[in-house]
Order: sequence, then C-alpha cells, then structure tokens
Amino acid sequence: MDELERSDRAHDAVTPALPRRVPGYSSMPKLGKADRRHAARFGHTPAQVWAARRWARTVTGLPQEEADALELLLSELATNALEHSASGQEGHFTVTLAYLDTNAIRLAVTDAGPRHGGAPTVPRVRPVDPGLEHGRGLALVDRLSRRWGFLGVQGAPLTVWAVISRTALR
Repeated sequence: MDELERSDRAHDAVTPALPRRVPGYSSMPKLGKADRRHAARFGHTPAQVWAARRWARTVTGLPQEEADALELLLSELATNALEHSASGQEGHFTVTLAYLDTNAIRLAVTDAGPRHGGAPTVPRVRPVDPGLEHGRGLALVDRLSRRWGFLGVQGAPLTVWAVISRTALR
C-alpha cells in the first residue's frame, strides 16, 4: 500500500459521517436559480469545518473559482462558531446556503449559543493586527461579501450570514 492510499484510509477513519440534512431545505431547482437552498448540521470538531466545505462544494455545483471563495468564507464563519460559541464544546453548527437570484448566494452559519462558562459575545470586525495569527476572519468576510451581519441576541444562538456575489468571486 503506498503512502497516499494509507493517508486516504487514515483520513477516512476519522472522517465523520455525512452531515444531517435540515428538514425543509435542500430544494432542487436548476443549479443557480433563485430559491434553491440547502442546509445541514455539522458537529463540534475542527474536522467538521472541512466536511462543511466539501458539502457546500457538492450542493452548490459552483465552478472551481467561485467554490473556492465560498469555501473560504464558510471556513471563517464555521471556525468562528467553533471558537466563540458552544458549537465547539460538544455542540454543533448549521450551514445554510440559498440562491437569492442567479448572481447572489446567502451563506449563513448558526452556532449553538454562548460558550459554557464564558461571557456571551456578538460578531464584530476588529482592526487587523498583522502580528497576530488570529482575528482576520470577519475582516475577510467583510471584504469578500456584498454585505454581512448576524441574527439573534447576545446570550442565545446566533446566525452569522454573508451575501456573496457570484461575479465578484470569479
């Protein structure tokens, strides 16, 4: 068995099962048409961010350059959910993708509420410190999306969303 095959088998051994589909979603109009939407729930481990990216690429059917940008934004929002909410403490996060029209996609990540034992927070863009490894996620979301925001109240589960222009992703 060569090294690549061993690596694939090792990855498969820790790869979680497919995400749980959220009832009422995953309508299947023609790719890229308005009203097409999908949602799935993912677990609390960092590997679930990778699973969410793979899922998003599959259900959207976007060309490579558009899918790459969407996955980058999804990674930032999902990682924030894991780091700043109970999603990363044995919780979960839910990803929703919806075509608003043929050019706009709304990406949303809903967390599992505030971290246990921590003060509730809300998402906000902070000044980027080039000397730090972290703290650039929402600045990146702000830069690459038409607009973004969050739904919910401090102390409860939050949904952070971003509207992405497909033409801007190319």
